[in-house]
Amino acid sequence: MARGWLGAGFLAFFLLLSILISVAMDNAHLPTEKLLEQAAETALTGDFQEAVSKGMAAKTRWEQQWNGTATVADHSPMDTVDALFAEMEIYARTEEKPHFAACCQELAQQVGAVAEAHRFRWWNIL
Repeated sequence: MARGWLGAGFLAFFLLLSILISVAMDNAHLPTEKLLEQAAETALTGDFQEAVSKGMAAKTRWEQQWNGTATVADHSPMDTVDALFAEMEIYARTEEKPHFAACCQELAQQVGAVAEAHRFRWWNIL
């Protein structure tokens, strides 16, 4: 009987842990996604240097959360995001505004997809 209670305790613990991870992933990636969307919009309609600073701020946020994300996420989309951030830096240095904006928009979609894959849903905690 004691093993049954111990097993139920472990299951409850892991269920709570998965819920907390889902909430943390959502809170971690939504601000990064918003920064990238703002950078894409600002690159085309506003000050390009401000757009670059927003893009670099998003990159910094991504790098700060990389290890935590890597522990629970699939690495394939993370590699794609890392490659897109490298591409974004090149477009920022060469001041190619349309390409920079397109890259930021694609990055926002990729980061959003990583967040969506780990968002708190009943099928994500199973």
